[in-house]
Amino acid sequence: MASREILYNYEALLKRLYEKVPAPASSGERFEVPKAQVIHVGSQTIIRNFKEITDRINRDPQLVTRYLLKELATAGSYDPSSGTLKINIRVTANSLNTLLERFVKTYVICPTCGRPDTKLTKQGKVFILKCYACGAEQPIKAF
Repeated sequence: MASREILYNYEALLKRLYEKVPAPASSGERFEVPKAQVIHVGSQTIIRNFKEITDRINRDPQLVTRYLLKELATAGSYDPSSGTLKINIRVTANSLNTLLERFVKTYVICPTCGRPDTKLTKQGKVFILKCYACGAEQPIKAF
């Protein structure tokens, strides 16, 4: 009779579950993308810390440049020597940070475990997001 009471006792079952489930393997650090440092020169916008941003999200600067320029529907260029991105229109820092957050959410963060430990590869015309933390592979829409 005692084992039957334990079987139907929600609190006991919940406690037993938490004892059997391992703790999540999290380092406790929060992943944050640096905010874009924007300067305006005439009708152009320059992101001064673009290389720092792409290094932090572990993506190729040319890939992020292509994404931003496509989303903004304009032309621009990345300068590898200075690590800056020049955009040929005037864009607010808030707009750029929103686009960067959207890029990170779609092309960096693993949709399965939520970790940023991913690699983006291209197989044919499809981008594949491979997570090193959980091993998941997810096809991502191309841009």
